Amino acid sequence: MPDEPVHALVTIRATAPSRGPYRVDGDWKLVDADGVVMPLPERKDPRRISLCGCGMSLKWPICDGTHKTHFPPAETLTP
Repeated sequence: MPDEPVHALVTIRATAPSRGPYRVDGDWKLVDADGVVMPLPERKDPRRISLCGCGMSLKWPICDGTHKTHFPPAETLTP
């Protein structure tokens, strides 16, 4: 009998600020459209990552901070 996938209830937290990256915390894996687990850079906390929200990261889908040089700070914008 082949190994059956193990499904478990896990908790993640995804935060989508109005500007900047999407932050993901919890036990998770990043997979591509084919379901292949994507390799990730080493991080201080492997349960936390920032995903690109602007589409300009050179390390996409990982945020590399490029948004900071292309968008003015939120506090300088008028509604």
